[in-house]
Amino acid sequence: MKLPRLVLKNLLRRPGRTLLSIGGIGSALLLFVLVESLSLGLDQAMSGTDAARTLVVYRKNRYCPQTSNLPDVYSARIEEVDGVESVLPVQVFLNNCRASVDLVTFQGAPVERMLASRNLTLVDGELDRFIQEDDAALVGIDFAERKGLRVGQKFPFGGIDVKVVGIFTSTEAPEESLILTHLDFLRYSMPMPKDGSVTQFEVKVSDSSRAKEIAAEIDALFAHAEEPTDTRPQVAFLERATKDLSMILGFGRWLGLACVAVVLSLVANTVFMSVRERVREFGVLRTLGFGEGLVALLVVGEAISLAVLGAALGVGGAYALLALTDLTIGTEGVSVVFATPPALALRGLGVAVVVGVVAGLAPAVSSARLPIVRSLRS
Repeated sequence: MKLPRLVLKNLLRRPGRTLLSIGGIGSALLLFVLVESLSLGLDQAMSGTDAARTLVVYRKNRYCPQTSNLPDVYSARIEEVDGVESVLPVQVFLNNCRASVDLVTFQGAPVERMLASRNLTLVDGELDRFIQEDDAALVGIDFAERKGLRVGQKFPFGGIDVKVVGIFTSTEAPEESLILTHLDFLRYSMPMPKDGSVTQFEVKVSDSSRAKEIAAEIDALFAHAEEPTDTRPQVAFLERATKDLSMILGFGRWLGLACVAVVLSLVANTVFMSVRERVREFGVLRTLGFGEGLVALLVVGEAISLAVLGAALGVGGAYALLALTDLTIGTEGVSVVFATPPALALRGLGVAVVVGVVAGLAPAVSSARLPIVRSLRS
């Protein structure tokens, strides 16, 4: 069919303008894909398989792991609450409580209880070494890839020097950005050791429908204690912890819409300029037997081609950027990895096709309906 050849020929007629348009469209789609990728990553962080029946017991009126301190003895009292299946004391140490693109999060807990409580799968290393050696650590696969860590290496940070003896994956996406250590090792290795206390307790309940009721009972136990608690379902805890990220994402969505508007204006402007230069040519095509529909299809085809080429550049650039940088963003010990499923690339290309059709529709109709005589006299 000659139509694709005509579309290509018209795009190459002004190569400079075409390349500039494709570059602009690609830049806008790159930003759009990054925003959508962050949104998908945040959704994954909130949708853990055990989130419905997991409670997080935190120090009341504390909004950063560095300032939350709860006595170890709380663990035994929480275990006595009806409906509680298990309690895991966790010490958290991180480099930054606020939103950061290079979050480093250590979590220390009693090893055997931690392995029983969390759905971890070792992909490299030795689990026995982690259990037996006090200064050993398991590293989440996302963090290991971001830092280039391998089994056998040492990872020093903030006065803590741990041996990487294993790399793991988890059913809970945020856990794959953690460094897991022994509780006592982390507690006494921090710049300000915290003897006899932990940051939080992770409580598994037997019935997820009673989660809020059990949370209220736990808080009632320590309502008048020197260190009162604030117990929430894990999803609510993550929502509060990632509040800064949600605000960033809210702004990012407006930026994404602006990117789509930029693509629309770029494609429409390029096609309008191209059509204005070829009015007589359209008249010639009409005299040769091209109907109004074929002329309109030719113009819309140019618009779609421009949009798709730019989208391919932008989507490919975004995927390459995320693959090369292993970019993550985190806050309050919760890391969010930019997700890049194939469906996201298809969404970007789909947006480009829709924008191409919309941008090309008006110039296509005007070109197709212009009288032949008037076109030839142009």
